[in-house]
Amino acid sequence: MGAAVTRRGLLSRASGVAGAVAAIAGGIAPNLAGVAQAGVSALAKVSGKFQVVTMVDWHPEHNAYLKKTITEWADNNGIGSQLDLSDVAGFLGSSDIYQKLQAQKAANQPVDIVMRDLSARKLNFFDLTRDVTNNVKAMEIKYGAVNTGARASHLVEGKWIGVPYYDRSGNYWVREDKFGPAGFSIEKGSFDTWDSLREACMAVSRPSENFYGWGMTTNRSGDGESLVQTVMQQFGGALADETGEKVTLYSPETIDGMQWLADCYLDRKYQDMVPPGVNAWNDLSNNEAYLAGVIGFTSNAGTIFAKAKYDGNPVGDVTMLVPVPMGPLGLRLQGSALHYHYYMKGSQNYEAAASLSEFLLTEQQQTAILNISFGYVVPAWAKYWDHPDVTRNRIAMAFKKVAFNEPPFQGIAWRGPLSEASEAVNDSNVMTDMMGEILGGKRVDLAVRDAHVRSVQIYKDFGKKGE
Repeated sequence: MGAAVTRRGLLSRASGVAGAVAAIAGGIAPNLAGVAQAGVSALAKVSGKFQVVTMVDWHPEHNAYLKKTITEWADNNGIGSQLDLSDVAGFLGSSDIYQKLQAQKAANQPVDIVMRDLSARKLNFFDLTRDVTNNVKAMEIKYGAVNTGARASHLVEGKWIGVPYYDRSGNYWVREDKFGPAGFSIEKGSFDTWDSLREACMAVSRPSENFYGWGMTTNRSGDGESLVQTVMQQFGGALADETGEKVTLYSPETIDGMQWLADCYLDRKYQDMVPPGVNAWNDLSNNEAYLAGVIGFTSNAGTIFAKAKYDGNPVGDVTMLVPVPMGPLGLRLQGSALHYHYYMKGSQNYEAAASLSEFLLTEQQQTAILNISFGYVVPAWAKYWDHPDVTRNRIAMAFKKVAFNEPPFQGIAWRGPLSEASEAVNDSNVMTDMMGEILGGKRVDLAVRDAHVRSVQIYKDFGKKGE
């Protein structure tokens, strides 16, 4: 039996805008003039610095707009001189974010608001955030129901851990101009299954022209972990049982899925569809290759599309979002990953943090960010899905079904509930390590067995049965 999980143990496992908008939106842009002036007219007195931490996304114009908007909001509310605005990279340095937030709380110096996609279960476990249930309920009255992915991940023990800011499109992107002339299309179901996808990727690949159909890695990275997990699940494998107590990874379904995926990289008949060095890629490599016109199909957040549109890259006009392919059992499991506003427990400026959050959820602000990150940012709240700037967005409309999945997909924890144990398996890169061993020559069944044993120990470390 492993020791019960401790906070220390968990820590060790957690490791010209308007003109551009007009170009993205095809000449239909929101009126950004004075948008930041629409904030709350009066704030309670801010104590010391008003500390705001934002995520740095791969879409620089998105980041720049958010920084500009927050700065103008603070200036217009008389707290500009007290604003301490930083991005996550600058805030963390070399620290793990949960370690950093814990250290700040212990020193009675927590930041006021963090805007990012963090683990609600870790934040709750470490008691780092305020309960925002009343805030979310108030927003639901204004903006309708929140997307189901938020309910799955951020409603923990009956309380909301963060206020949903926006959702993000993503998963699979296809170059329609490359696949269409070869007879493959979304309408024909060419990307509905992993087998049909692989056939299509083979058919369009032209190594002599530096073009490859398959643009996905199994390397130790966020993208790699996502691919291996996805194939495992679509083939019928699952990390845990319905209770979330017992690991079930070692199964014929998982073995079949891992053999299928390994063949994409090891079987010589598929070598022409895979870019050289693909399994040394990091989380930026597929973005760069897709935008450079080197690959025709990949998995990524919607930043890959939004960046193309913002930059006027012609790849954007011939790109479409497709659902996750199905495996032999006909499973299609897919969810969404929102960004949130986290109000840190013990901070001095809760009222200012809540006011800023409310401002960023107003229609003007939501419309602006939806257009700047066109096709990447999609609404987190039901009301905004009916906005014209959303309904005319073919990427957003393609993603809407995923945003309102019922029941919401639980990610790596499927079939069981989300838990600290399942997140620790993800954080430990169990799946990509397993695939790395297979690509290195280890027998598939043995690699799956060893990943299962490793996962069992992680589950036991978190007080689960494991087996």
